[in-house]
Amino acid sequence: MSNNRVLQLVAVVVMVMALAASGIAVRSVRAAEPAVPLKASISGTVSLTSETTFALDGTVKANHIGSMNDYQANGVFTGENTDTLTETLTAANGDTLTILCNQTLEAISPGIFRGTDTWTIIGGTGRFSNASGSGTGETQVNLNTGTFTKDLTGAISY
Repeated sequence: MSNNRVLQLVAVVVMVMALAASGIAVRSVRAAEPAVPLKASISGTVSLTSETTFALDGTVKANHIGSMNDYQANGVFTGENTDTLTETLTAANGDTLTILCNQTLEAISPGIFRGTDTWTIIGGTGRFSNASGSGTGETQVNLNTGTFTKDLTGAISY
């Protein structure tokens, strides 16, 4: 084989490798999706798990993120009138969205509280694996009946 032919083959191989590498890079660096509004309504049960921790279990209805069917949260009282929750919303197909929520609590009457929420998406699986977003909300807790309702508003990109 002549030197010119070898150089041509090397050039073709280098070009194919460069195109393949750029195709891989284009696929792996996906442009961030634009943020869409997120509104969710959650309701369920609340239980104190210790003097400083609590758990929420419920169902969620949300827009723009598909059918959600499960809500779990673990909370820690961080001060006299504050707490932090790690919340997991699970879609019907098993994809999860994880939110960190900071609440300021206000006693409404004995055993009944209102929480003013600030939340940030901290993780997810499946279609939410690269999700980001944040927002605000309000939580109503009735320890007399062991129930809660929660409304979230904000934006999500995924």
